[in-house]
Amino acid sequence: MTTPTNSTGTTGTGFGFWKILGIIAVVLLALAIVGPLLKGLFWIALFGLAIYGGYMLYRSKSGRHQNSSSSL
Repeated sequence: MTTPTNSTGTTGTGFGFWKILGIIAVVLLALAIVGPLLKGLFWIALFGLAIYGGYMLYRSKSGRHQNSSSSL
């Protein structure tokens, strides 16, 4: 059984290896950057949602009610 070789004596699979290794490196680098960013944005969004919920609760308990019929 023989393996086909090119003019330099290699099997020609070196470029595929480096291409796959480069893709894996780019994906890991993107996850390293995006991961902490999403983690920080999650807590900011959670804090904002808590403030919005508190404001809506306060607004529903105080102030004038729009649906009450006072006079005609």
